[in-house]
Amino acid sequence: MHREVRLFRGLKQPSIFFYQLNEMEELKGYKKRVSFLFLLSIVIFGLISSFGIGMDPLSKELTKLSPTVFELEKFLFFLGRLIAGMLYAAIILFFSSLIFWTISNEGEYRKLVITQGLVLIILLLEKLTYIPLSLFFSLEWYSSPLSLGVITQYLTSKSYVIYLMGSFSLFKVWVFYIQYKGIKQLTNQKNWIIWLVILLTNLLLWSLNALLAFLNISTLI
Repeated sequence: MHREVRLFRGLKQPSIFFYQLNEMEELKGYKKRVSFLFLLSIVIFGLISSFGIGMDPLSKELTKLSPTVFELEKFLFFLGRLIAGMLYAAIILFFSSLIFWTISNEGEYRKLVITQGLVLIILLLEKLTYIPLSLFFSLEWYSSPLSLGVITQYLTSKSYVIYLMGSFSLFKVWVFYIQYKGIKQLTNQKNWIIWLVILLTNLLLWSLNALLAFLNISTLI
């Protein structure tokens, strides 16, 4: 089978998408799709930063910096977010796929990358929700009403725990579903192994994200 990969169809009809993906002998348009995903991630990270989201530490230095230095700092922040978007895509696409590939009996690594391509799109959609939450409600990402961060803030004041629980949202449930459908179809592995690896991989990424937030470093994941 030599059909071209259609990523957005995978979000609407994952069962059909992964069946066809598994049957493909050649992945037509693989490099083009991966390049598109990298570009999409970079653009969305740049869009979010263009609204000034995440610039709070820099804004506090406004009175201490000259206008020229402040504009330079803003440019460097924007450039840094573009690089972060590229790194974010690389982690989601290649690092996670590499972990899933280790439990594969039959799966091809590139097909797992395509699976993670769907995951990346979902995660970028979630990041877009941070824009209205920040602009209209002044909420940080971990205070999204779609995450467990809000409830956690009523239970504890420990920042790391709040950041960690804030990483889990309804979008992550969607991610779990897509990952399970894809990995099951592509690897022919046992269900409990698939779920264990999915949970541990995502927990690792959320823990890293929470640590970066705790250390006041711009979060990626």
